[in-house]
Amino acid sequence: MISLTGTLLSIIDKSKYKKDDIEIGTKARIQILVEETRVNGNKVKVLHTISIPDFKIVLYKDKLLEDVTVEVGIISKQFSFY
Repeated sequence: MISLTGTLLSIIDKSKYKKDDIEIGTKARIQILVEETRVNGNKVKVLHTISIPDFKIVLYKDKLLEDVTVEVGIISKQFSFY
């Protein structure tokens, strides 16, 4: 696993929705604003939305607008954090 550090902007609680009369649950997610340095030296801010397990929600509830570090994995060629 790798770590991602940035400012915690929001927490999106888990929810449920119906599809073809079947109730489907979603995971909770957090949104982290990360400053990345490009090859030419320019710094840009990138917003990442990361799915987290239910038991980790409490770790972030009191950290809004603070810097946090989250262990993440990469799941695609261009990257998505989970």
